[in-house]
Amino acid sequence: MRVISGKYRGKRLNSPIGNDIRPTGDKVKESIFNAIQFDIAGSRFLDLFAGSGSIGIEAMSRGAEFTLFSDSSKASIELLNTNLKGISDDRKIVNRDYRDALYCADGKWDFIFVDPPYKSDYIGVICEIVKERDMLADGGYIIYEHGGNAYGLPEGMRIAKRKKFGIVTVDFIGKSRGKTALAGSYDPITLGHLEVLDKALEEYDEAVILIARNPDKEYLFTLEERAEFARLAVEDYLNVKVDICEGFVYEYCKKNSIDTVYRGYRNEKDLAYEKDMAEFNEKHGLRTVIVKGEKEVSSTLIREELTAGKNIKNYAPAQCVRAIQKAFKEK
Repeated sequence: MRVISGKYRGKRLNSPIGNDIRPTGDKVKESIFNAIQFDIAGSRFLDLFAGSGSIGIEAMSRGAEFTLFSDSSKASIELLNTNLKGISDDRKIVNRDYRDALYCADGKWDFIFVDPPYKSDYIGVICEIVKERDMLADGGYIIYEHGGNAYGLPEGMRIAKRKKFGIVTVDFIGKSRGKTALAGSYDPITLGHLEVLDKALEEYDEAVILIARNPDKEYLFTLEERAEFARLAVEDYLNVKVDICEGFVYEYCKKNSIDTVYRGYRNEKDLAYEKDMAEFNEKHGLRTVIVKGEKEVSSTLIREELTAGKNIKNYAPAQCVRAIQKAFKEK
């Protein structure tokens, strides 16, 4: 084992002997830290079933401000201390049962990494304690590595992201933060739309991609086709659904207990239009968040590229490129 990135990159770590401890593989570890790479620096990180300590050490290497290692096994604690030699970052080690460790872990935590035995059912108890003690910082996650087993969560918590690697599943569990909608014609959906979606999901638990019909516009693709492209584009998002809106967006949102809608823009012309739409929605009790997109891509550009016979892989989500091209050819 080794440290993948950061100031201790390349540092060799001793592996556990026997089958009692199952270290997180490099591929899984790298994916976990890629998902939190912009939030790890300055964070408080709790490695609950520390084992060899490879996850907590990786967090320290990437700039975690304080790391708490916990494990109930004395052999694991000895291995952890060996692997921590030469590392001077602020940390604490406790030799405790996971429940005791959570009750003695004071303050808020940005990340709580949980990698118990795969056949265990500890995650429910862990989430209850974390919720009871209000341990997660705003935007924080319990990062749960498991074998794909089904489990329940207490009210007020949700799975924000899920990543799968063969038999290994990693869930990012956070606090519930309500639901929002992203309304547009999506003719078809673009990488820019997903950029706005990701920004919306930084503030909300769930989102609805709302395919709206504008009677003043002509569309290349039907409502059903546009909805199918969007469903393919967000198939990896557990907390996003796609729906069709035949009437006013504010009416749909009111009916579905949504008080905020997200819209994206690329230039001043787009912004002026979005401000007019936001003012209209505001009059009907619907708040609009207008997000500046970084990707210079639009549905119009994709339609132009299709017409010119060009590949749209740099503009449309990879999952739906083939479906969009096939539907266009059929027309």
